[in-house]
Amino acid sequence: MNTTRKILRIVLAALLAGLASTAFAQTTFTSNSPFVAVGAEQTTNHPSMSAADPAIFAYAPSNPNLSISHPSYAGAWITQSAATPQAKINSVRLYAYALKTGVYQHVAARFRFWNAYQASASPVFSKPTEFVVNMTACPCNFVAGQAYFVDIALPKPMYTESTSVGFSQVWEVDTGDGMLAISADLVPALDTAPGSETAGATIAGYGNLGRSPDDLNFAPVDELGGGRLGLVLNGASMTLDQCTGTANFQTQFDEEFDDASAFYQRWKANPNNGTFTVGSGYLTLSAPDGAAQFPYIASGAQSTPIPPVGNFEVIWLAQYNSGPKPDGAGEMAVSRGTPLNGNPGDSYAGNVLRSWQDNGFTVSVNTSGGVQTTGAGNGTDLRLMEYCWVNGNVEVWETWNGGQMHFSQTLQPAQRPDSLWLGNSIVASGATSWPSVTIYRVLVRGDQTQIVDHIFSDGFGLPPE
Repeated sequence: MNTTRKILRIVLAALLAGLASTAFAQTTFTSNSPFVAVGAEQTTNHPSMSAADPAIFAYAPSNPNLSISHPSYAGAWITQSAATPQAKINSVRLYAYALKTGVYQHVAARFRFWNAYQASASPVFSKPTEFVVNMTACPCNFVAGQAYFVDIALPKPMYTESTSVGFSQVWEVDTGDGMLAISADLVPALDTAPGSETAGATIAGYGNLGRSPDDLNFAPVDELGGGRLGLVLNGASMTLDQCTGTANFQTQFDEEFDDASAFYQRWKANPNNGTFTVGSGYLTLSAPDGAAQFPYIASGAQSTPIPPVGNFEVIWLAQYNSGPKPDGAGEMAVSRGTPLNGNPGDSYAGNVLRSWQDNGFTVSVNTSGGVQTTGAGNGTDLRLMEYCWVNGNVEVWETWNGGQMHFSQTLQPAQRPDSLWLGNSIVASGATSWPSVTIYRVLVRGDQTQIVDHIFSDGFGLPPE
């Protein structure tokens, strides 16, 4: 490969990395799942997948027609099967078309869920979330004219926000020079042959046929008529907004812990006598036994996670990595202001909610009648929690398994919260033993008209009739 081409690849990779870090959430991980040729395929998912997850969208493509052009970056506007109105996606089956026979030393999948849909908006989709998967089963052999699939378990669930979802995909390969680049020979399986979905439906297929391979934004120029993207989404229908009166909420704040530079702009982070790790879709807080202080993370001056007016909910996905310990730490606290580092966080007067583990896992809520506390099960279970402030009342839900209410509608406290904090701000005395906790996602949704990260700048109209 000549030097000029290598430089262009490096520049393209840097540009894409910069876009990923500033425009949308990105999670990077690895998968050892093998590529399987369609037609000679195993009938079950890779062992890392959950056998219990049904397909909420499924389209299996035919083999590629090598006499026509195939876009290197393709997408689809799809509707999910039986989503009510949202879905929790745990795994995906991606398809690839091999347009040339070859061996790739390294293959990576890059795909995005375009997750916020508004029929009346222009564009109707926004808020992409990207996953980048390094496929560790390669080097891999591919045969021209063959379609392949690979099953990938997501490192954390993806929550769709409506029955309509945009999905886009690209394959990156290393042909032997040690560098990944978007491939024109291993491409998404955008199938233009007749076919039908076995779950869900395709509104329209999209592909980039002439511009930069990363320049697909679901503009009408990219609409390819009857094309369908080979894709399976496995998961379960669910209602993300469980609380009374939250059905039409929109996302106001989204922290996916994917970008360290954005994290430090949003949060005041104090490791204290412990450590925290942020990036690739999670934040982990821990401290050794005997440490006087646990890490303490509080929303910063440059971040306004809770809107100053209107109804809202705070949703977080988290898990304690150890059982009960004498000294406590919070996976989520919602408050008016935040405690000073060094002062007790559990007794901070501005708290309105505290999800906490010390000698047990509890959730405490401040109401007009005082503080109410309930045991909330096993802290080491991965769970999605929801705190709601709606029409003069508060509710708390755990949204797994159809939804479990921890606090029913209760009158709100006098002070409206404006901040979030995690960990513990206290300086402890004597022997200490702290839990470890991982937070995967923090969402604030509300009834204010405030949708961020509108990426489809040149519009996304209905497919032509």
